[in-house]
Amino acid sequence: MLDFKSYIIKHFAKVKVIHKIPGRIRLKVPTSVNIPEEFRHYDKFVVKGIKILDGIEDVTFNYVIGTILVNYDTNKVYEEKVLKWINTVIDVVIKNLKLIQQYGETNLEYVINTLEQKLKEEVTKL
Repeated sequence: MLDFKSYIIKHFAKVKVIHKIPGRIRLKVPTSVNIPEEFRHYDKFVVKGIKILDGIEDVTFNYVIGTILVNYDTNKVYEEKVLKWINTVIDVVIKNLKLIQQYGETNLEYVINTLEQKLKEEVTKL
């Protein structure tokens, strides 16, 4: 069950497909343009989480226009699975907001390792 704060975050974290061709999806993430520059380097952890799904080749953020470009191997994964996985990554992060808030600044490695472990468990369910 999501609390109100998590619900609001999930609502604003919605991604929308704006362009797709086999092997590439461009997603609109309107709230990403509001992320302060000093926090944008954390996107490497999001990229790492998305790449846990076998077949994801590259993930690129464009904060200027608020998009994420995902390149994937069509021989390993299909579009719907990529989109489902991205939503799963968002859900795992939201479910672990308290962990991130509690340890994110003091023990980032612990947070990253914990989230990676949870994502690796989730990827087996797809």
